[in-house]
Amino acid sequence: MTYLIETCLGKNHLYKDIGLTDDDSVFTRAFSTLVIALILDRDREERFLSEEMTRKVIESSILYLKEEEDTRGYVEEKGWAHSIAHGADLLAEAVKHPLFDLALASECLNTIGGCILKETAYIDEEDERLIFAVVALLGKGMDENLLTEWIANLSNKVMDIKNTAGYSPYFFRMNTNVNQFIKSLYFRLLFLNTGMKTRQEIERILKSQVTV
Repeated sequence: MTYLIETCLGKNHLYKDIGLTDDDSVFTRAFSTLVIALILDRDREERFLSEEMTRKVIESSILYLKEEEDTRGYVEEKGWAHSIAHGADLLAEAVKHPLFDLALASECLNTIGGCILKETAYIDEEDERLIFAVVALLGKGMDENLLTEWIANLSNKVMDIKNTAGYSPYFFRMNTNVNQFIKSLYFRLLFLNTGMKTRQEIERILKSQVTV
């Protein structure tokens, strides 16, 4: 398993042609994340990876989502790429690991925000998978105020896009992504009976969008 995770973390797997879009390299990257996530989950239960390797995996889980630009979900005639969803699964596993440093919480949230604001409209439940990482951060003990402020800033960034680009396709896609994400997050937190401040902030944001 150590050999597998070292291989998957390399430039020919997790970072193979990273930054390219619309080619088949995304399948190698996206499915490498799932292998890494499974091994990290196993290591959480029964430690066998070195501390150095584990920290490298945690850092890579953040870096991968920052650098991935191919956001396709299902690719006709080829199957699932689903890079953002798979990357979110890896990030969630990284957060749940005992060696995860809560000081990385803000960077994780900003990375998730960067995924939401990539220039595409998600249609394959990527928002739901990204929420797993957010819930994992809360479970790890992240200050809810950090999450509430991040949600507000995310909404403000979309309004900045509207003020700059007007009612452009880019604005509508980003607005759709953010609204889908915060609505899904709202109900996830509600079902878990947690995140009251965050839910109140989401309600404020959604109410501000209602026009009479």
